[in-house]
Amino acid sequence: MIRVDQLEHKGIHYLLCYPKDYQEGKRYPVMFHLHGAGGRGVGFKEFGDSNILKMIVEKADSPLSKGFCVIPQCGSDTWFDHFSELLSLCMLVYNAPYTDKNRFNGSGISMGGYGIYQVMISLPDLFNKAIVCCGGGMYWDAFRMKNIQIRIFHGKNDEVVFPEEAKRMFTKLKDVGADAELTIYPDCDHNCWDKTYSNYELLEWFFD
Repeated sequence: MIRVDQLEHKGIHYLLCYPKDYQEGKRYPVMFHLHGAGGRGVGFKEFGDSNILKMIVEKADSPLSKGFCVIPQCGSDTWFDHFSELLSLCMLVYNAPYTDKNRFNGSGISMGGYGIYQVMISLPDLFNKAIVCCGGGMYWDAFRMKNIQIRIFHGKNDEVVFPEEAKRMFTKLKDVGADAELTIYPDCDHNCWDKTYSNYELLEWFFD
């Protein structure tokens, strides 16, 4: 059974999911994951559009169970409404005794994709790798993420966040020499995350 703690930091509630074979004193890879608009709320309601928690808890064979997963919950309209507190939580997790700082990784879905881009732009030296689904961001600041390995995913038929958002960020990342890859799913609309986070080969790379 995967241990999941419900915690709070500066008004932001978050879930801390432990590795399957957790050993106190050992450092682990960490995924700092921001959910999309469907997960907004207070009190750890079901995280709407995110299957991350279910994948961790219900699929013990998932590569995600090899490390810690930190999942804040947005208690307002957007992550930017309490962005300074989100950065503070990110720093708290990065400096936690369980964190392998060489394997501190970002993840985001839709609204959380925009959020994790901005967190990485603000704190680029913290992150090693990232997975971003159906998100976008301030692509003119992509140079700040040039040392982060980023895998970007989007549905070709997405009419909530247009694929052009992903393409702009990818192009700018490649322009500055970043290790970035873009996957456009030809048969997907907005929900490209189920396919992405079910890709165990990708998740093995993520926590490698």
